[in-house]
Amino acid sequence: MAERPQACPVCRGTGFAIETRNGVEIAVTCGCRRASGGGALLAAARIPPRYRHCTIESFEVWSSDLGSRNLQARARRRTREFVDCYPGVDKGLLFMGSVGTGKTHLAVAALAELAQTKGVRGLYVNALDLVQQLQMSFDGAGPSREEILGPVTDSELLVLDEIGAGRLTEWVRDLLYYVINARYMAERVTVFTTNYLDSPQPPHAEGPGGSQEQGRGERWQETLADRISERLRSRLHEMADVIELRGDDFRARRAGRGGGRT
Repeated sequence: MAERPQACPVCRGTGFAIETRNGVEIAVTCGCRRASGGGALLAAARIPPRYRHCTIESFEVWSSDLGSRNLQARARRRTREFVDCYPGVDKGLLFMGSVGTGKTHLAVAALAELAQTKGVRGLYVNALDLVQQLQMSFDGAGPSREEILGPVTDSELLVLDEIGAGRLTEWVRDLLYYVINARYMAERVTVFTTNYLDSPQPPHAEGPGGSQEQGRGERWQETLADRISERLRSRLHEMADVIELRGDDFRARRAGRGGGRT
């Protein structure tokens, strides 16, 4: 029988060690974890190719509106603080704002940097893709429900993208609650993004409705609670600090240059 590998004597298998700096004890990544290879952890995070170039520093603060620029600068600063303080954080992050304002950019940038520099085992999941994967598992041909959801609920750090998007049946809401509540109960850090805010938004140029057809404008009027239920919205606020983003659609402005801001 193969002998079980011994836990690191410094971190006892947790991956983090305690150091004292300027008289204050802080958690830092243990050397055993850094040695495991940030590149492999980055690949395992399943960040889509479109967003692999994203870094916190490459997030552009740009908008025709001063208030929107201030929010963008604050979002970049808060993301940097989150990464620098990890794992000494009490909450994850909840990026809220209209399309093209950089929510996914900052979320995956945090995930990628933590995987590469602190050896964090994380995972990127799009909420719509997760629903589709589970629906495909019903016929038994692909991975089982447990095989799909296990990494999502158990990963140390999860980026759950586009909460509230798509057609939200009761089954979908129950699925979201299961995933989010499992991570809440286990005190695992989660970074969320959503196109919906906590208060109703009138159709305007910065939202999904903007000058588009009336139906899209009406959808943008919905709040996050309208989309996922007040119970689940409240749970997200317990688990994450809200970072609101506003501004012009970055993807529309730079459509000819590509990029991953969303």
